[in-house]
Amino acid sequence: MNNDVIVGLDVGSDKIKCVIIKKTPNQHYGIVAVGETPSAGVKHGMVVDIASASRAISQAVAQAESKADFSINEVSVSLPAIQVSMLRVHGSVNVARNDKRITEDDVINAFRQAISTAQLAANQEVVDLVPEDFVIDGFGQVPNPLDMVGVILEVNAQVFIGPKTIVENLKTAVRQAGLIISELILSPIAESELILSENDQNKGSIIVDLGASQTTASIVQGHRLQFIANIQQGGAFITSDIRVVLDQQDRISISFGQAEQIKRDFGYADPLKLNSDRVIELNQAGTGQVQKMPVNYLSQIIGARLEEISSELYAHLNQLQSIAVPRSMILTGGGAALSGIDELFNKRFNKEVRVFVPQEIGLRHPSFVNALSVANYVANQSVTDWLAKRTLNLALVAPSANFADAASGGSTQKTKNPKHTRSTDKKPSFLDKIKEYYSQMFE
Repeated sequence: MNNDVIVGLDVGSDKIKCVIIKKTPNQHYGIVAVGETPSAGVKHGMVVDIASASRAISQAVAQAESKADFSINEVSVSLPAIQVSMLRVHGSVNVARNDKRITEDDVINAFRQAISTAQLAANQEVVDLVPEDFVIDGFGQVPNPLDMVGVILEVNAQVFIGPKTIVENLKTAVRQAGLIISELILSPIAESELILSENDQNKGSIIVDLGASQTTASIVQGHRLQFIANIQQGGAFITSDIRVVLDQQDRISISFGQAEQIKRDFGYADPLKLNSDRVIELNQAGTGQVQKMPVNYLSQIIGARLEEISSELYAHLNQLQSIAVPRSMILTGGGAALSGIDELFNKRFNKEVRVFVPQEIGLRHPSFVNALSVANYVANQSVTDWLAKRTLNLALVAPSANFADAASGGSTQKTKNPKHTRSTDKKPSFLDKIKEYYSQMFE
């Protein structure tokens, strides 16, 4: 496979998605094929069973291969932002060549020196590295120092630090599927490049990725990722709530798959906005009996879980002190497909909220954003961004000649990422929350 073809891989908790893009005659990239299979061996965005995850990855890739009619051996992989912290670093090296012309090796050495200043715990590693700017002999704001002349090369960069376990298990699962990892990219970084316009990048935006078993919020300002928060709840929790509440409170037994289909077909995020007499007829699992459920009741179950997710997200955003919380919020991920969720988050957060859905044929669902954004990022990354990945041994394939090398600027703040802790006190049941929903949610 050559540099004209890029494959984005998203190893999610619900689905494994593979997106193939290929350079067109006009030097743009177009969608070639998509593969999607049920996930296995992945929980809360983390690989927990390498053999099962590897088989699921192979199936998704094989599906894309059959549609594209060529073999895939290299993939660019989305890395989930779980327990990730951010840090600004600085590196400085003497230019090695006698003629003082700066080479790729000088840039990599500067990156390595910068990384060495980050203090890491034994179970941590640098999972991504993004250069901000370079300084040559005291002259700063250089976007790309390659082939320039200087004695001392400095770099200002942003490093992302995460647990080794998550990274290494993901790598192993992909490799055991018979694939080479051409690049590994932190998902919020890739998503921001796909989702945000130039204006969004400059003025600042919140991206909320509503996945199956986790929700990740990130803030981008000045073309730089400034904040990441991870909530261990997502769309699959809503599906489970529907199944459990109907079973325990209404004696209606349905499968998880049925609950998921009901959520997709009839679910609405905000029960306060839903005024419907519509009734859903349910085929009870194993009996063939038909039972009825009002859509308003379904919305109350959904709303109770979304209250938990939005409340935890609100707490994360509320503790920010070093940066201002932007007015713009973009929802994506599979959970963002739920009807009315943009209105609910608009009311909950008092933000300008919209849902991002890819417009490419075959990908018009927010759940494809992760896989597509990784492929898009690789297709458009600068040479210095690629050298940063290579420094971390996360980029093995040289960038194609048409890769952009745009200047990037903006300052980055060190951001705290408080761990989600569970109270030992007994929590109210979802039925209790549903009863109190109308009076408490938006006080």
